[in-house]
Amino acid sequence: MKISILGCGVFGTALSTYLSKKGHKVYLECIEDSETIIVSVPSYAVMEVLSNLKNEIVDQRIIICSKGFAKNGKLLSDALYEEFPNSEILFLYGPTLADEFEKGNFTAMVLAGKGNDKIELKKQIESESLFIEVSDDIIGVQVASALKNVVAIFIGIIEGAGLGQNTRAFIFSKGIEEIKNFGNVFGAKSETFLGLTCVGDLTLKSRNRELGIELGKGGKISDFNPTLGSPQEGVATLKMARAIAKEKGIDIPFMNTLYSIIFEDLEIKKAIRML
Repeated sequence: MKISILGCGVFGTALSTYLSKKGHKVYLECIEDSETIIVSVPSYAVMEVLSNLKNEIVDQRIIICSKGFAKNGKLLSDALYEEFPNSEILFLYGPTLADEFEKGNFTAMVLAGKGNDKIELKKQIESESLFIEVSDDIIGVQVASALKNVVAIFIGIIEGAGLGQNTRAFIFSKGIEEIKNFGNVFGAKSETFLGLTCVGDLTLKSRNRELGIELGKGGKISDFNPTLGSPQEGVATLKMARAIAKEKGIDIPFMNTLYSIIFEDLEIKKAIRML
C-alpha cells in the first residue's frame, strides 16, 4: 500500500517507521501517488492542511489521527465529508505513546469508519505488536479522543497538587461521565466511552496530563515547560468544547470548572468541592 503521512511529529514519525517495516511505501508530507493519506497534524490544522492539497486529492482514502474538533467547531468527520465527498474518511485513535509504539511494545488502536473497507485495512496494518479494533461509531471515537485530552489535564492537576489517588479517581470518573453525556448529544454510543479511545487512553501519562501536573504544582498556562512537547491541543479543545456546549445547550460543569482553574485561578480544592 502507498501511504502518505501528513504531520511528522512524534506519532507521525513512529507510524511511518512502523508502516515502512510492514512493507508499505511511505511518503512523508507528500501525497503524490499515494492511495491512503494519514493525517497527524493538530486537529485545528487538519482542514487547512487538507484544503491546501484539495486539487491533488481525488479519491484517496483519508485516515485522521488528529484528536480534537475542526477549527469551526464541527466534528472533523462532518467538515471532511463536506470538503471531500469522494474520499473514504476513517479515524485511527487509541492509547498510543509514540516511543513505546516505535519500540514494538504491544499496542491497540481503534479504526472507525463507514462500510467494510476498514476490515481489509485492519488486515494490512495489523501485526503481532499492533492490534486494530474496528468501530462504526465515528462520532463516539472522535468525541472520546478529543475530550479525553481535556480530562487528562484535570487528572494531571490533581496529581501535581498531590491530592492523592482517591481524588484522582473521582476526577477520572466525573470526566468520563461528562464526555459520555457530551457525545450522546451528537448520537455517539455510550459503550464507546468505556473503550480504548476514552478510558483506555486516559490511563496513559500523556503530554496533556504532564501539562496538568505542572499546573497542579502551581505553574501557569502561559509559562508551561516547553519540553513537554505540544499539549496546547488539549487546552484548545477545552475552549472549543465550551463554545460547542454553549451553542448546543450541553451542561458541562466538569469542563467549566477546569477552565476556571486554568484561566481564572480557581483554587483546586474549592473546584473539587464544587464538582
